[in-house]
Amino acid sequence: MKNIFITTALILTTLMANAQKNVTLNINHKLGSADFAFGQPATNDLGQEFKITRVDYYISGIVLIHDGGMTTPVTGKYILAKGSSDVSELLGSFTVTNVEGIKFSIGVEAPTNNQDPSLQPDRSPLAFQTPSMHWGWSAGYRFVALEGNAGPEFSRKFELHGMWNENYFEQTVMAAGVGSGSDVTINLDADYTQALRGVNIASGPIAHGINGTDLTVLTNFRDYVFSPSSGTTSVTDLKQENNIKIYPNPVSGVINVDISGFKEKITGYALSDISGKVIREGIYPADNRISVSNDAAGIYFLTLYSDKTPAATRKIVVE
Repeated sequence: MKNIFITTALILTTLMANAQKNVTLNINHKLGSADFAFGQPATNDLGQEFKITRVDYYISGIVLIHDGGMTTPVTGKYILAKGSSDVSELLGSFTVTNVEGIKFSIGVEAPTNNQDPSLQPDRSPLAFQTPSMHWGWSAGYRFVALEGNAGPEFSRKFELHGMWNENYFEQTVMAAGVGSGSDVTINLDADYTQALRGVNIASGPIAHGINGTDLTVLTNFRDYVFSPSSGTTSVTDLKQENNIKIYPNPVSGVINVDISGFKEKITGYALSDISGKVIREGIYPADNRISVSNDAAGIYFLTLYSDKTPAATRKIVVE
């Protein structure tokens, strides 16, 4: 009888571990630390004020990271994110236990990007939209359409529309899913001040293309816009993310770390890959320089420690 009970318990435990979970992606639109609103003044990293009047973009190529770095693609899923409302999208039902992060790309992958949108179902995000998110069969979809006003008294209009197959970039955000029964939610913030990082918006740039300021916006979406939502536990603690400054990023040699904004004494560091696996750790260097010259190109996470407590984590792109 005891053996039967143990066997039954093991079977039930296995079934529960492998149960299907309904996974939802939530994206909260932000302007810095404030909630996003059209026409709300904000400032980019160059100190230039702006107001956004349109922000539309596609999300596709979604992959769940779960259960110790396993990956599961979310096939055929396209999300049209619009500034008029936060994103709350059911991705589907998956055999996962713990969701650790998410990969996705901004835009539409080839060859779908270059196909006739009139063939899409009316309710599909890839069908014709108003205002338009499609340039034509050869050029494909607008991956991002970001518009607004800047300059003196917000008198100069800017229009930044990024597109093209070669600009379809994958990114990774390590944000642990929040579970409730058979439901799991991945909560991200999207800070659109970061989309205009390094962009001289005071000049009123108009860029509808593939290799100008429009490309800068797409790379900003890849590298800076998305992060785990405030209050969300990620693979590593992000509670003081804004207090750490790392440059250059992307990097190919040595990372310079500015920890002047920390009250705690930083004593150690760890470098993790996108699965959360620690590939290197050690005593924090006195010269605030950490070499990544021997690491393969890709996305990593640098975590700083105060004694044994995580103090901050920052995504790093190694070229």
